[in-house]
Amino acid sequence: MTRLSRFNKILATTLLAALPVIGACDADSNEVWAPNAVDAMFARYVSIGNSITAGYQSGGLTATMQMQSYAALLATQMGLTVGAAGAEFNVPLMNDPGCAPPITNIFTQERVMGLTAGDCYLRQATPEFLHNVAVPGSAIIDPLTNMDADSDPNPLTTLFLGGRTQLEATAEVAPTFVTVWMGSGDVLPGILTAGNAGDPSLITDPATFATRYASMMDALDAMGTIEGGALIGAINVVFAPYLTQGRAWWAFETSFDALTAPLNVFNVNANCLAFQALTATDTAWASVPFHHGAPLLATASAMADSVQAGLLNPATMVPVELDCSVADVVTVPELVNLITTATAYNTAIEAEADERGWVYLDANALLLQVAAADANAFRPFPAFPGTAAPDVTLNSPFGTAVSLDGFHPSTSAHVIVANALIAAINAEYGTSIPAVN
Repeated sequence: MTRLSRFNKILATTLLAALPVIGACDADSNEVWAPNAVDAMFARYVSIGNSITAGYQSGGLTATMQMQSYAALLATQMGLTVGAAGAEFNVPLMNDPGCAPPITNIFTQERVMGLTAGDCYLRQATPEFLHNVAVPGSAIIDPLTNMDADSDPNPLTTLFLGGRTQLEATAEVAPTFVTVWMGSGDVLPGILTAGNAGDPSLITDPATFATRYASMMDALDAMGTIEGGALIGAINVVFAPYLTQGRAWWAFETSFDALTAPLNVFNVNANCLAFQALTATDTAWASVPFHHGAPLLATASAMADSVQAGLLNPATMVPVELDCSVADVVTVPELVNLITTATAYNTAIEAEADERGWVYLDANALLLQVAAADANAFRPFPAFPGTAAPDVTLNSPFGTAVSLDGFHPSTSAHVIVANALIAAINAEYGTSIPAVN
């Protein structure tokens, strides 16, 4: 499955190719001082990344979401004006209702205005140059090239950057400060791919990732204008509530059976309890992607309703079974591979930050802090209809820190990331960026 289809088949390549190429900023533009920046090193801040940095939430992207991304929040706190054109931190803002229009109900897959995942309302007026150069769906290969056949070229690069790579767009700004958050685009295919979740062939191997990441950092060094920066580590997939441990499904079956008694319409196989101890405190469990488990539960619920309505003879009813040995469930070895891969990515990322005296932000340590402080931040089991209060089911079924797609951060989580970056940057560089209120 290509990266285009994984990110909602947003637009055909031929249509994207017709968009105008963004004009490069001239030398005079590169020397413009941001008069209200809290420090001169933030005069030309650029954010490199993928869907998280772009502001993607709930399976879509709108201008409002883009302005709520941690990168836009950080730029604002740096004292920069943020917007689509003529700002000191330019963002390629989408036209409403978005590209794609965000999900409004994960269980029905309803989106804004009844639109589909394939709808895209393109961009607003093209800025002269850009500072948030993140492109949804990007893997570590994408900042380097968009023409390599092995990289599954990402057509969204044309929509966001006029066909340039993120490094090319960055160089045009002559950046003084850079943040990079890459890595999730290299591992997320391992949980999002329907039919074979956990497939290791869809994941960038750690050695290749480290080589490409180093090449990206060398290219940034060669620009010769960067005074500082921050690198953010890849998120461990276990933090994505889109992926639910098999033992959570096993426990849920008891409560579901009680709701549908005397019927038994949903069974969870014992193989969903498979696990492997990783450390004294961490365990890898067989894990069920939302795209696999949710339809099964919906079928079981509909079956129970049909029996109770007299539309289905209970004697002919065959219970729905969740079998954790099928290809579409992430097995324990596959999950261990995902975890160790992200860990290896972060070892490489931290080494690159240390080599340059840049900030390294451990995203997983941050998420652990968030989870410890708020039990509702990441739900261990999605709030399916009938299992939680209606407002939770509708607005935060995966937890308050996660948007409606189950893996992209919510608006409140972007604030947390921005403030963590601010604290780390101030500590490293002796600056005084104020926290987001």
